[in-house]
Amino acid sequence: MLGASSPRTLEPGGTPAPPLSLCCGGALLAILMLLALPTAWGQCKAPEQFSSARPTTPIDESEFPIGTSLKYECRPGFIRRQFLITCLPNSEWTDVSDKCIRKACNTPPDPLNGRVHVQTDTQFGSTITYTCNQGFRLLGPSSALCILSGNTVVWDNEAPDCERILCEPPPAIPNGEILSSSEDFQYGMVVTYRCMPGPRGKKQFNLVGEPSIYCTNDPDNNGMWSGPPPQCITVNTCAPPSVKDAVMVSGNRSLFSLHDTVQFQCQLGFVMKGPTSVQCGALGKWEPELPSCSRGCQPPPGILHGQYTPSVDIFSVGQEVFYSCEPGYDLSGAASLQCTPQGDWSPETPTCAVKLCDDFTSQLLHGHVELPPSLQFGAKVTFSCDEGFRLKGNSASYCILAGIKTQWNSSVPVCEPCPHPPTIQNGHHIGDYTSSYLPGMKVSYICDPGYLLVGRGFIFCTHQRTWSKFDHYCKESQKPFSVLPALSF
Repeated sequence: MLGASSPRTLEPGGTPAPPLSLCCGGALLAILMLLALPTAWGQCKAPEQFSSARPTTPIDESEFPIGTSLKYECRPGFIRRQFLITCLPNSEWTDVSDKCIRKACNTPPDPLNGRVHVQTDTQFGSTITYTCNQGFRLLGPSSALCILSGNTVVWDNEAPDCERILCEPPPAIPNGEILSSSEDFQYGMVVTYRCMPGPRGKKQFNLVGEPSIYCTNDPDNNGMWSGPPPQCITVNTCAPPSVKDAVMVSGNRSLFSLHDTVQFQCQLGFVMKGPTSVQCGALGKWEPELPSCSRGCQPPPGILHGQYTPSVDIFSVGQEVFYSCEPGYDLSGAASLQCTPQGDWSPETPTCAVKLCDDFTSQLLHGHVELPPSLQFGAKVTFSCDEGFRLKGNSASYCILAGIKTQWNSSVPVCEPCPHPPTIQNGHHIGDYTSSYLPGMKVSYICDPGYLLVGRGFIFCTHQRTWSKFDHYCKESQKPFSVLPALSF
């Protein structure tokens, strides 16, 4: 009888030999020993390295029998403990994801005038970030990482400081002063300018520009003033106007007199918004308001029998316009153009070409086809018949739109003479049979034997391409019938 095998715990490199209790002959013993071999049980490959744990002793084997257990311990940075992993019957090792728990760094307090941001947690390997309140800038590292230090975990950087943003003293202006007694210009502080009065308070200068500026910050959080200071200009004169990314076409001077005019032109790749010329006003201000130049394109060229979308005054770099044609026209060229950094459009502007119907190659037998100079959308083709023939069908065909294609709205008619002569009951017409019965042709009728013709016995083709009045018939009679003359002209 085979005895139960006892649990096995091996250090790496051990090979289990299952204990057996045998009660039968040599053949049974051989089978049982084969079943006990590791290759018969199945094996696990050597476990991969774990980021959170390591084996207590080096692993030299490449494969291990099912049931083998290996001893592991948590790595530094994780709460220290030991545990076993076991080779399972499916040739996989037991899961280790929940065996080792990361140590946690202390949650740091918010810096003065700032905040600390915990992205996920404060455990080993995690990162926190720091920001300052508006009006303050960061002095020191903006983030910290929870790292290993000896047997514990700590943040790799100390918390930064949040320093108040300060501006340099505001610039002084000739013939003016600042209405402020402060020597410390902090973020958000506003200063106001005024011009110096003349003797007895008489106004000598006009304040041109914004009377107030405030302390703000640049992208690097350095203090800066919100704009240039105003100027104190002699009454009835104007300071040179300044438009970014534009040049003065009319020439520059240090001072402009009342009613002087200045013209602007944007630099290459920029588009002007506003007036191209301004005039020096009575209060030392340019009128109307100065224009601005922004990078982009003027509206693209228009096209005959077409349009583009969208339709705006200024287009930004990279913006596209899409062309389309009126009904009856096809777009020839690129359907879209793009505004380039150089301020022009690429590729070339398309055109709208008129749609054409297929060539009218059909001929009108016994008639004429009158074609227009062009077979474009809206063209008209007319049909007429030779003398002695009647038009069957439409006398004209028009080139029309069918969806987005062009086609003729009707087929070619036919020119036909009088139709075949009518039949008569108990009789028939006589003469040569022809496919064309022209005006003036006469057809005579005779009756079958035993019938007598009543009426004049003939009809003729009229100029209206119809037969004359049919007023005869065949009446039953005992008298012999007579034969009327054949078809005559």
